[in-house]
Amino acid sequence: MEKNLTYIGQWLRDTFSIFVNELKLVFSDSGVMLIFCFAGLVYPILYNYIYHDGVVDEMPVAVVDLSQGSYSRRYLREFDATRECAIAYDCVSMAEAEKLMAEQKVHGIVYIPADFDEKLARMEQATLSTYADMSTFLYYKNMTMASNLVMLDEVHQIQAEHYAAAGYTGQDATQLIEPVQYDTFLRYNPTISFTMFFVYMALFMILQQVMFYGSTTLAGTLREEHRSFARLTDNLSGFGMGRVVLGRGAAYFLIFMVLGVYGALLVPHLFHLPQHCYWWEMLILLTFFVADIIYFSFFWSTFITKRETVLVLLLFLTPMAVFLTGFTWPASNFPPFWKAVSYLFPSTFGCRAFMNLSNAGTLEAIAPELIALSVQIVIYYILTSAAVYLENRVIRADQAR
Repeated sequence: MEKNLTYIGQWLRDTFSIFVNELKLVFSDSGVMLIFCFAGLVYPILYNYIYHDGVVDEMPVAVVDLSQGSYSRRYLREFDATRECAIAYDCVSMAEAEKLMAEQKVHGIVYIPADFDEKLARMEQATLSTYADMSTFLYYKNMTMASNLVMLDEVHQIQAEHYAAAGYTGQDATQLIEPVQYDTFLRYNPTISFTMFFVYMALFMILQQVMFYGSTTLAGTLREEHRSFARLTDNLSGFGMGRVVLGRGAAYFLIFMVLGVYGALLVPHLFHLPQHCYWWEMLILLTFFVADIIYFSFFWSTFITKRETVLVLLLFLTPMAVFLTGFTWPASNFPPFWKAVSYLFPSTFGCRAFMNLSNAGTLEAIAPELIALSVQIVIYYILTSAAVYLENRVIRADQAR
């Protein structure tokens, strides 16, 4: 029993010693502190400030109405009444409208052909075209939403007119036009704000990227100076490699739980982002996610031998990690290869969990993501411990020569 207590006591003392040493390394490296402090503290504020509104109202649009009929005029009147778009110019040709878009006076064009009203009067399919300025996704979203919503309303009105001409009125006409009535209400994002899609992803992505690039920068610096955290075990008493991983991890866990509370709780509160969960539920998610990004970063930092390598990884991995969260493309439509690659990143599950928890407000809603994060924690902890052990063996073999 006394031997076991001695073992545990030495193990804890070694772990604490590694914890303190790692904090000293972090706070003595100006580059790492710049990454942690600037990116970890400024980026959440910056992204929320830039995308604070998340919507574009009354987007100026040019109209080319070659039909000049009652149907086209009604369509354009209702289109102009939408929150998303406002008709700023009535053009006589597409060339004039394209010139206005090139001059950035409008961000969309509605083109109605000459036979639009004629085809509708003959109960034939009529078409119109919309063009959006793709310099930002919000312009495309506004054009698509406004035109589609007005088109659906126009279809119902045209059907009602045709049924009324055939003798169907009132409830009979309503049942023929819309046999099953429905009402659409987007509970978690009623304004379809871009902020709700982007900022939730960005806040957790910042945590992962700051941890990854900060820890790999430090690892690259140590190896450039022919040092390594794996050398710490030379001065310890051989009580296992797990203490090296846990001691270093505890140092970053302390730092990133503070950054996580700042980014996931304080910043959304400052910018009035909806969060329907309790603060302690967010802390549970942060505990899983922070532990995951720490061991994820530790393992991949094993392959970093130079400080400059981090800059290459920054350009290469960040867009990939953002894409694989499902922010820009539905995860269900990922090819099998990219779906498998997405499982390597904690952000794949962490960003989705953060968005779901903020909107749905229950831990049950993020149970699959918490399970995935737990699996990643175990796997990356084992891989990191093995990497530390192997690096230590290599260092000792080089010293023995």
